[in-house]
Amino acid sequence: MLEMFLPCAPQSNTTVRNRLGRISEKLDVADEGYGNNNASTKSSTLTVFLDGAHIRCRPEYQKRHLDVVVGKVENANMSRRFGLVQQAAKSPAKQLRHDLIAQGWDGQSKVTVISDGEPALPNLVRRAVQGPVTHIFDWWHISMRVQHIENAVRGLLQTKGFSGLPQLFERPSETLRWYLWHGKVMTAATILKVLEIDCDRLHTETKGLREAGRRVKARCQALYFYLSNNFDALVNYGHRYRNGLAVSSSRAEGCVDDIGNTRMGKRRRMRWSPKGCIASPSLGPQSLTAG
Repeated sequence: MLEMFLPCAPQSNTTVRNRLGRISEKLDVADEGYGNNNASTKSSTLTVFLDGAHIRCRPEYQKRHLDVVVGKVENANMSRRFGLVQQAAKSPAKQLRHDLIAQGWDGQSKVTVISDGEPALPNLVRRAVQGPVTHIFDWWHISMRVQHIENAVRGLLQTKGFSGLPQLFERPSETLRWYLWHGKVMTAATILKVLEIDCDRLHTETKGLREAGRRVKARCQALYFYLSNNFDALVNYGHRYRNGLAVSSSRAEGCVDDIGNTRMGKRRRMRWSPKGCIASPSLGPQSLTAG
């Protein structure tokens, strides 16, 4: 199109990409200076919502996908979205630190992280903050695993030939969500162990009941280990919800759509290189920093 309408030489995509990469590096330096100048502004408690996305990688890098960390930094007045590729960024923690400073973080105020069970996500914020960070486990992931147990118990009770007491399975599965919502993790763990024991008592029943019991037991074990691996990040979700605080990382899901789909063409067969991800433009109106 440029050659058709303008008197210019043929353009090289590689040259354009390299020039854009150099410009983005200069903008990062300018952004660092801007953040340092505003570090003295009034700070507030920040909440960081994190999630992950995958984009197609160019074949010469010997991998199918690049892992993109997307998220949102929020304070009481405004929010800032960001996306970064840890394999490509020179210092992912430093880049995230710039976003925190741009939101009014002074290096001492409290930072809360809400994410799923992937340990790399909160560790990224810890490296950026260089201090203690409050990590809260995403309630949505817990709720979905509880629902899996409820569905498995419902299937067990509807299995032909079930002659036991439905209350032994139905009542614990119904109260499990309530205990986890109110932060009573040890009670919920006890309920999971009781369900496993009751499932073991079905070994003398028919084949269909034994298989249904094994499904319930397997999902109880999965939730038990899931909670034990993230025990320090479990809180009283009901108390936070009643006080208007976030309990889920769903606010980062929109960033996945904007960055992973719109910006990087997740569903358009487009392939990216780590260098190209850094050089790609940001979504300026939403204060999105380029990754």
